[in-house]
Amino acid sequence: MLGYKIRKIRQNKGYTLNQLSDKTQLTASYISQLEREIIEPSLSSLRKIAESLEVPIYTFLADENKEHVLITADKRKKLDLPNSSIIYEFVSPMASDKRTNPKMEIIYFQLDSKSWSSDDYLTHAADECIFVIEGEIEVFLGESKYELKKGDSIYIHENVPHKFYNSSTEKAIGISNISPPIY
Repeated sequence: MLGYKIRKIRQNKGYTLNQLSDKTQLTASYISQLEREIIEPSLSSLRKIAESLEVPIYTFLADENKEHVLITADKRKKLDLPNSSIIYEFVSPMASDKRTNPKMEIIYFQLDSKSWSSDDYLTHAADECIFVIEGEIEVFLGESKYELKKGDSIYIHENVPHKFYNSSTEKAIGISNISPPIY
């Protein structure tokens, strides 16, 4: 894959093997072998190639084999909590999905009227941002209380005990973004 990236960038820049050879002081034969993945470059050779092609060296080292993940509304994973009035649906891959190794979790939630998100305060080693799409909720952070209406959000730092309550007669709908994901 590394050789393919070198060849593609070289060709996009309009350089021949000989022109890149002149710029890098590496032989055209050496660069050709790299591009065909017959040999592996040294770090110093890769640095010369990156500088000559005017790209950061990580361009060649980045893992691009990660798949994009489409999650349609009807395929969201749901988190069912016993004796709870809240519905959680994962908009992003769950932390336990080792295929995608997500760096955050985004959760869509619906909280029935006159209901709590949980009986106890939740605490986790991740920052969280809650955004209210419809309705309103009261967010309790330790001893503090914040009232959020449609369009409002609150950022919660890691390890802060929190829970929320829907005091209205309408269902509350929102999104929670947690980073890093909770395993």
